[in-house]
Amino acid sequence: MGTIAENYARLWSYGEEIRRSNPGSTIKICVDSMPDGRNYFSKKYICFASVKEGWRGGCRRIINLDACFLKNFCQGELLCVVGRDANNGIFPIAWAIVFVENKENWKWFLETLSEDLQCWNDGNGLVLISDQHKGLIEAVKEVFPAAEHRQCARHIYANFRKRFIGSKFENLFWKARKATIEAQFNVIMKKIGKLNPEAVVHLMDRDPKTCSLAFLKFIILVIQ
Repeated sequence: MGTIAENYARLWSYGEEIRRSNPGSTIKICVDSMPDGRNYFSKKYICFASVKEGWRGGCRRIINLDACFLKNFCQGELLCVVGRDANNGIFPIAWAIVFVENKENWKWFLETLSEDLQCWNDGNGLVLISDQHKGLIEAVKEVFPAAEHRQCARHIYANFRKRFIGSKFENLFWKARKATIEAQFNVIMKKIGKLNPEAVVHLMDRDPKTCSLAFLKFIILVIQ
């Protein structure tokens, strides 16, 4: 209804309606105040009360973090976090709109998320999965220092396949990812090295220990 700019101007009313109709929900709206007295939208965070309770009461302690570009008039980026429910289904938890994906905004997002999910022990027992965005990785270290931060193997392979093409590389990569003990992982890495030593260097630079099952700190039931 109306233009995008007009809808952004209604964010305060939208936030108050969420608080009225969904008691216990979290909505944070930040603005940049200009010298001329005008306020411009900066970022927004939303997490509904029922989602908080649902995650704390019935979801696995695994959350997935990611971001995507908003290609509209106002632009910006959408940050989101999803979990897995008891049936291994996707469980949306919280989301935010920011101007840019960087450490500052990820830290702000994660600090608010920590309060909503009541992760008071520095993330101990929590597993986070994300891509290799440097700002996100650094923010996780500060907000959830005790959590296990895993990297998405699909993102790692997407970059790996650009340089090392062929079914042999693909099969060995996924075998290394699914290896359940370190000795098995090392054997597969040696096979990759025989095909191309640079492939091993490429993977080690991206710390494969964060995406292989052989190095999991916590026991997690994974349903393929």
